[in-house]
Amino acid sequence: MRHTDVVTAPEWVQKFDRHRQAGVRAFILTFNTNDFVFVPSEPERSSRPIYFLAQKLADEGYAVYGFSFGRGLFSLMPPNARQRLSMPNEIDGTNPELVLRWLTRQLQQLERKVAVIVDYADHLVPNAQGLTSAVLQPQQLVALEILHGWANSDAIRQTDNLVILLSHENQVHDLLMRSGSGYIVLQIPLPDFRSRLAFVQHLLQEIRIGQLEDDLAIEEFAHITGGLRLVDIHELLTFSDSTGQKVTRDMVRERKADTIRQLCQDLVSVVEPTCGFEGVAGLQHVVEYFRWLVWQVRSGSENVPQAILLAGVPGCGKSYIVSALGKELGFLVFKLGTIRERWVGASERNLERVLWVAETLAPVLIWVDEIDQTFGGQRSAAPSADAGTSERLMGRIWDFMGSMRYRGKILWVATTNRPDLLDAATVDRFQVVIPFLHPTRKEIAALLPILAKQVGRVLADDIEPDKIASIPSLRLPTVRALQEVIGVAGVFADAETGQPGTTIHQRHLLRAAHEFKPNYNPLVHEFIALTAIRMTSFSFLLPWRTFDGRRRTDYELPEYLKGIVDETSGEVDLMALHRRLSELRRVVDPFSS
Repeated sequence: MRHTDVVTAPEWVQKFDRHRQAGVRAFILTFNTNDFVFVPSEPERSSRPIYFLAQKLADEGYAVYGFSFGRGLFSLMPPNARQRLSMPNEIDGTNPELVLRWLTRQLQQLERKVAVIVDYADHLVPNAQGLTSAVLQPQQLVALEILHGWANSDAIRQTDNLVILLSHENQVHDLLMRSGSGYIVLQIPLPDFRSRLAFVQHLLQEIRIGQLEDDLAIEEFAHITGGLRLVDIHELLTFSDSTGQKVTRDMVRERKADTIRQLCQDLVSVVEPTCGFEGVAGLQHVVEYFRWLVWQVRSGSENVPQAILLAGVPGCGKSYIVSALGKELGFLVFKLGTIRERWVGASERNLERVLWVAETLAPVLIWVDEIDQTFGGQRSAAPSADAGTSERLMGRIWDFMGSMRYRGKILWVATTNRPDLLDAATVDRFQVVIPFLHPTRKEIAALLPILAKQVGRVLADDIEPDKIASIPSLRLPTVRALQEVIGVAGVFADAETGQPGTTIHQRHLLRAAHEFKPNYNPLVHEFIALTAIRMTSFSFLLPWRTFDGRRRTDYELPEYLKGIVDETSGEVDLMALHRRLSELRRVVDPFSS
């Protein structure tokens, strides 16, 4: 691709110019405020937004002043500017009130064009964690009033003068951020593929900084750096240039995880899938449906679900298969962290930041683990005890999920070990609900070698999986329990030989299985499993059904489904299911009605 194929200026710069032409005089720039601004036609002008704008405005004849809490008043005129600033000698340049009042007079002048760029505006007029303005320091209150006045001053509006606030933390006071404040908020996005490719071509081919590993083409490098800032790409190639070490795919993945975590302020973590569906044992009903889903996404189908819920007993592969789905789709996988804070409005801002990053980096899989805890579980008819935060968070997510423009680009996958704690309104938002039950004996046999490999152990040829699976203590095992049994069997094998990593034989595995004592209540697990079955959205998603609706002849129903599911047809007796759930509910929650 030639540089001429790339838009000359980034989209946010074009928006900035369009708003100026429409008469807007006050702006707040946020999000990716520390990245390079790269214009392919003028690569020598690549710089951070504050200096890029200073150069741009100086070229247009503006006198450009800078101010921040830390630096005080300073000149932002570039070295090649035709004019120089006259800095005031009569005021203390570090006194915010005096400086801002002096700048007010400059902004009201008609005889020359003036631009004021306030850096680190979050520190000058912080949002005070969503509380009232009364908690601000006196000088911050004065600064807030002056900055608000700049955007609403008729005297300033009559000029061509500009006010630009740089918000590096997206924590500028709400008075300035809200609609109607007079400020236009422009979010500087992460660079898209074309911008990254042009930047990489410039660094590698024109100024020859760094090298890529031999089988990593420039186009692929530009693709896999999705989610990185230009400054991150520059640092990777500069490191390569200074050390002689070629940039690898693993280096890109590590940097991407760190960068996205920083951009999201640790509100999400990036999951790097290690394998796809080939590493999944059992769970045929899930894998079969997910393969169809991957095909739909890749073919551009309009019937792709936007939200999927994986519900069922803990330790049975939900987390693992979310990662595998991300790998097969080729999507970034975000694991949503704790976005809730005790300050009013902070949780909502956290969510908006995550949604913005997801929208910028799409295609993305957003994984909400333990959704029953993340968003507060069941709701009542009365307002929640958290001043309505849970309702607002969920409402915003439902709106975002329902937007058709994200279909096939942003996929929400939630997992829960306690589906009984989710209210009907929450469950109703997930077009697809898939149940996860305990592995069958056949699945246990398939799981043993895979789990052994995951913990770095080797199973001997004398292993008889069917005998292991028939041991009473493994009547209702979880995948995690099987992994623990293999680990203990390895301890027995090592103790026998005095050598770590000894091959595990049948006798070691039998002993570990016999001595295993489940630390979970089987009745609770049964209740969770039956609840997940009750919530399943389509019959073909049941573990004993094939995608075309037939009964899987190789699937052995767990004991707790006897009398509830017909052995031959696979049909669920809903009355029997609800009766058993009512019985179990009295055991699991004796205080329930």
